[in-house]
Amino acid sequence: MKEQQLETRLCRAIRRIGGICWKFTSPGLTGVPDRICMMGGKCVFVEVKTTGKHPRPLQVARMRELERQGFTCIVLDHPDGIQEVCDALQAA
Repeated sequence: MKEQQLETRLCRAIRRIGGICWKFTSPGLTGVPDRICMMGGKCVFVEVKTTGKHPRPLQVARMRELERQGFTCIVLDHPDGIQEVCDALQAA
């Protein structure tokens, strides 16, 4: 599945559970995740990839940096992974 199709499905799913799913483009920093999903004081960063593709090394480094700060980062390359993002936002 193409990246744009996954992003559309992700945004719809997040809105359905009451969250926000913003496209994130950093003008001064490359490699940041594509989407910031937020709900109930939680924030999950999502790197969206075409099915079968993997993040570039710089993207992996940025996600690790965010994870060291306590954030959840998820690579989404298949529609089945959307539930993982929803679950992470709804976790107690």
